[in-house]
Amino acid sequence: MYMKKYPCVFMRGGTSKAVFFHKKDLPENIQLWDEIFLKVMGTPDVKQIDGMGGSVSSTSKIAVISPSTRKDADIDYNFFQVDIIIPRVDNKSNCGNISSAVGPFAIDEGLVEAIEPITVVRVLNTNTNKIIEEHVRVKNGKAMVHGDEIIKGVPDTGSRIDMYFEKPGGAVTGKLLPTGNKKDILNIPGYDAIEVSVVDSANPVVFIKAEDIGMKGTELDEINSNEAVLEHVERIRAIVAEKIGLVSNWQDARKISTSVPKVSIISKPQHYHDLDRKEVDSQDMDICCRAISVGKLHKAYPITVAIATGSAARIKGTLVNELISHPEDKEILSIGHASGVTNVDVKIDGGIIVKAGVTRTARRIMEGYVYVRD
Repeated sequence: MYMKKYPCVFMRGGTSKAVFFHKKDLPENIQLWDEIFLKVMGTPDVKQIDGMGGSVSSTSKIAVISPSTRKDADIDYNFFQVDIIIPRVDNKSNCGNISSAVGPFAIDEGLVEAIEPITVVRVLNTNTNKIIEEHVRVKNGKAMVHGDEIIKGVPDTGSRIDMYFEKPGGAVTGKLLPTGNKKDILNIPGYDAIEVSVVDSANPVVFIKAEDIGMKGTELDEINSNEAVLEHVERIRAIVAEKIGLVSNWQDARKISTSVPKVSIISKPQHYHDLDRKEVDSQDMDICCRAISVGKLHKAYPITVAIATGSAARIKGTLVNELISHPEDKEILSIGHASGVTNVDVKIDGGIIVKAGVTRTARRIMEGYVYVRD
């Protein structure tokens, strides 16, 4: 046979898209998965023309789903970020947006009983060993699609999904503050020393002040053509990857830790026009952010990065905390990003991030078989 086919579902979760597989439909030998996923997405190729990928990090993702063996979870969810230019599949971190599609997928596939009007699905993200509780609206045995919920970065409205990330701190490194500090001064090869904050909540994120890398903080797609800034950001990200133990040498981060840590470029609230050329008022946000994902501007703001941002805002002494007025009182943080404003609700108790809540929408786009070259 010249090609192999695998059953799958193509889904949007929040502002991302992924190919969803049942674990039982993939080879038992997990070592074979990377090659399959690369072919499914069409990597390596900047256009991903021979696969399902959409040429940006938010549309080059894989989710593998199975019933959970843990008593406190219904579903196991394994996330894979597929690179675009290099043949690399990263399995070190979670994607919060794709997480939002796991509950609807599990309900529609019969893995979880549909209970009207809201079905609670407890999802174990196996990348981080953290639980996400999802409240999914259902009707006639299926996850609802239509509704009046609006999320920035997605046109039209959808059915609201309430997500609660339980105890998200230390998701990858085991520590809320992976370096042990609220702020660090880093020596970056080829650049001046720079101050950053590193927070691991849902995912490790390095926070960089826009002014420290020659940015205003309201830039959009022009970031992608600014090679000097992108190289500076990547070196900072790589140095942090070494510092928090993701790689033994910072120069290896470009190849073996491409999606973690995440990067957020932060500034005080500002007025700007988003990617849809709609006005975003500085008074509607607590902080202005731009996320860099796999070397490019993220078109919105990753949910795990939003959770880390909300967590950092509650920790006195971080760069995020210092940019926000009365941050200790703000359980709900409004984040201005490339597609508008996203809210994240972070509960803290005794210095521990107990829970972080966000709302998303998701829907099934296609189901069938994906074919890959044998």
